[in-house]
Amino acid sequence: MVERQTFDRLMLEHLAPALRFAVRLTGDPSAGEDLVQEALVRAAAAREQFRGASSSFKSWLFQIIVNVFRDGLRSRPRRATCELPDEVRDRRSDDPPAHAAAAELAERVAMLVSSLPPRQREVIVLVVYEHLTTTEAAAVLGITEQNARTNLSLARTEIKRQLAPYFDNDRVQR
Repeated sequence: MVERQTFDRLMLEHLAPALRFAVRLTGDPSAGEDLVQEALVRAAAAREQFRGASSSFKSWLFQIIVNVFRDGLRSRPRRATCELPDEVRDRRSDDPPAHAAAAELAERVAMLVSSLPPRQREVIVLVVYEHLTTTEAAAVLGITEQNARTNLSLARTEIKRQLAPYFDNDRVQR
């Protein structure tokens, strides 16, 4: 069992990644915050169960977030808004037209990710947005690595299919 002080430090270190993951998983900043809050409560209550090192804490916390997400999936209405709060948003461009185009595409992708079946959504968020390997994502979700790869492939194929008209229109306009 880890000491309380170490556990608290790990919770703080992983708060921002947990929030990003939850927002992307739910597709809604408010629901993502609620999800993280409930996950942190559960994690604190289960502190004695965590025995791993710092590197496995993220996986352990993400497992809790996924479980809270699944528990509430049927009971919560899902909103299709996916804008991230400023503190977790990726700011790579100061060019207004490029930023607007990137924001439009990011919103479309976020909506598509939010519309995926839950398992595909979980896998793609863990692998693409949280940079976990398929092996790590499979461990977080409690599925086989092959299942994670299959769901990732299905999710990517569906997103590409739905984004094809967006990029075809973009090419025609140039």
